[in-house]
Amino acid sequence: MEVKSRSKKKVYYVLAGIVSILFVLFIGVYYTLTSLNRTGTEIVDGEEVLLPEGEDLESIEGTPEDLDEDYIYEVKDPDSEAIYRKVPIDENVFNVLMVGSDVRGDEEGNGRSDSMMLVSYNRKTHDIRIVSFMRDTWIAIPNREWNRINAAYAFGGIGLAVNTVNENFELDIQNYAIVEFEGLKSIVDALDGIQVKLTTAEIRTINSAGGGEKLPLEDGTYTLNGAQVLTHSRNRSTGDGDFGRTRRQRDVMVGILAKMKQTLNPVKLTRFITESLKYVDTNIKADTLFTLGLEVLGSGSNDLSQARVPFDDTWHYADKGGRSVVIIDLEENRRLLRDYLYEGMME
Repeated sequence: MEVKSRSKKKVYYVLAGIVSILFVLFIGVYYTLTSLNRTGTEIVDGEEVLLPEGEDLESIEGTPEDLDEDYIYEVKDPDSEAIYRKVPIDENVFNVLMVGSDVRGDEEGNGRSDSMMLVSYNRKTHDIRIVSFMRDTWIAIPNREWNRINAAYAFGGIGLAVNTVNENFELDIQNYAIVEFEGLKSIVDALDGIQVKLTTAEIRTINSAGGGEKLPLEDGTYTLNGAQVLTHSRNRSTGDGDFGRTRRQRDVMVGILAKMKQTLNPVKLTRFITESLKYVDTNIKADTLFTLGLEVLGSGSNDLSQARVPFDDTWHYADKGGRSVVIIDLEENRRLLRDYLYEGMME
């Protein structure tokens, strides 16, 4: 009996120690997270939303000459708009709009969204959906004008970016994460690199930028470090414009999530979150973030898939002031996106 009693005590102390460690690490994440919600973007009720009327633009046949051009928005008096509150479509689906921001520390204003991606997690099925919004998509910006979708962030910050996606596609996004593109290097390095499938043309771009050992000039899956991932995510020089760039960014996100699931236990997860949040501004609450992370890690196999707006065969190029934009069939893209996120609920 005495041996059993000692054994029980030993197990108790081990469990108590593990719980204490997790608690201390969680508190560290909590204070890191709350101190890094720099935008402080509010969620408000009762705002009237007006979508401006569109205009007919001349279609462009074939591939535009400025396909790989990187247009910059200069906004003299940028705002920081609130997010309009939305009723959840499905309580089990947790949506986050992720924006990759390229604003530098010595610059003023919101900067521009170098990428815009919706990450959707279904807490019932544990499926993860990743959707890119091509930044040249011509869209109605609420209470403003028609413009490229990434201009919303420059005009009104993350609040207007969220509202633009919600109002056009009838979604319920309330959470956001703004990721400093330069910080992507540290996030990937904290995972000791991630695996990404590459073409020969993409490998040439990565090798020419340096930042790591040169990769073989052969299509395949390779482990990339942070600097190589940053080059790959920004690559818009392989002749496929934003279609290729958004696909590369989704591949990187898939690689990060896959590596997290393969290598992180609760303790490592907490440390990784703490490190990552140095480069992320988010309104997701600390306990929610930690709980979601544990759910993903403990859920076994996840269905991890990706998509792009506009969907195939729902768009065409057009000219706006001598610059190409992507005109989409908004109704069809709305239907396809909602069905993709909510799995046939939207009958």
